[in-house]
Amino acid sequence: MKLGMQQSVRTSLQLRLSPQMLQRIEVLQLSSLDLEQLIEQELQENETLEQEVGDPAEAPVAEAEPSSEDGDSYDGEDEWEDRTPGEGPSRMDVMAATTAAPETLAGNLGRQLDTLDLPQRQLAIARAIMLSLNERGWLDVPLSDVGVAIEPPATAAELEQALHVVQRLEPAGIGARDLTECLLLQLPPDKPEYELLVSLIMRHLDDIAHNRIPRIVRETGASVERVLAAIEVISHLDPIPGRRFSGALSPHVRPDVVVRRVGEDFEISIENDWIPSLVLSRSYRQMARDRSVNPELRKHIRGKLDSAQSLIEAIEQRKNTLFRVASELVNRQADFLEHGPSGLRPLRMQEVADALAVHVSTVSRAISGKYMQTPRGIVPMKMLFTGEIPSRAGSVAASENEESTSRAGVQELVRGIIAAEDPRDPLSDEAIVEILKTRHELDIARRTVTKYRKSLRLGSSRDRRVYGPA
Repeated sequence: MKLGMQQSVRTSLQLRLSPQMLQRIEVLQLSSLDLEQLIEQELQENETLEQEVGDPAEAPVAEAEPSSEDGDSYDGEDEWEDRTPGEGPSRMDVMAATTAAPETLAGNLGRQLDTLDLPQRQLAIARAIMLSLNERGWLDVPLSDVGVAIEPPATAAELEQALHVVQRLEPAGIGARDLTECLLLQLPPDKPEYELLVSLIMRHLDDIAHNRIPRIVRETGASVERVLAAIEVISHLDPIPGRRFSGALSPHVRPDVVVRRVGEDFEISIENDWIPSLVLSRSYRQMARDRSVNPELRKHIRGKLDSAQSLIEAIEQRKNTLFRVASELVNRQADFLEHGPSGLRPLRMQEVADALAVHVSTVSRAISGKYMQTPRGIVPMKMLFTGEIPSRAGSVAASENEESTSRAGVQELVRGIIAAEDPRDPLSDEAIVEILKTRHELDIARRTVTKYRKSLRLGSSRDRRVYGPA
């Protein structure tokens, strides 16, 4: 056998996605906020892409563009939509639309310190402590570490005095080193039942969290009524006093689809008013057809124009795909729109994909990070897809009567059963399993009920028990 290198020709088929297809996939799976950021980035980076403002019908008519019979002229110009971009928003419009920066915890505490008549050294130490607080408003670093940053280093007594100054600032609880201290700082000494409140906070926070009222009554010697009243006071204390000054805006949910009731039917609309009307720059399109422009520059411009046109088409396709998926969801989950989560029927993405004659990954990307505004509130579109739990009407052996209930529907049943229970004699998970079996013909394991109850953030029967007189 002869060894050596040889050349050979082999034919093979490979599936490759074009850049345009990859961009459409990316745009489809973006949330509305992410898509807005992408558009802003493209407007900055692609000079051939412009934002149109105003009514295109009122735009001035463009002069006829000279045609060229030269073979070097760009023959893809018909793919570029001929629109005249309007003027962008004014500086005052941008300033008016800008959200004011939220107040920070450090800024709020700093203004309070400025109003106090403190010695300069104590003020400097207090500011060092203030700047060491975490987002909760707690001091989670050793006090001695804060004193090292002061010149000369602060003594333990100076640090304690400055910490007391910070802890007297608003909101109450600021500067605490743990949960117990945070709650105690919010209790004024003249508060009724002050001693009982202090005892509960220092020794029985875990018992309160697990509703161990009999143990608290036994160890404190207080009556059930006094203990329950004290727990009610503690429940109104804020364990995270710095949360209102987090410095971050609350997450904003923008619905991509709006479903409105019109008569007996539901009307679906895609909310895309926030998407700017994108157009190709007229001046750059003219440059791409002008023979006098440097050929390399013309080639660069044509590439940019193609990229901009691809983005415009991807956004339009995203809108169409989202509308088709939303329409199918509304048709299949009409009971949810009528009755709420209990009306959710089992639905898999593959079923919607088959109905729309698309790949299941297209449906998955279309609902990723998308929200739907319905008569039942704003919900993630992904919530409308839920698994099923088999149930039987009548005999377990009667397979022809087999039906199915969605997991979300079972969760709502569990929620309803717990809501209707006697709070002084709450139902165990085993009792809930029996109710689901006898009343709703659902054969569900106890561990499944426990999982659903925890997902609903409902405590165990012991945690839900209410003590005291009826």
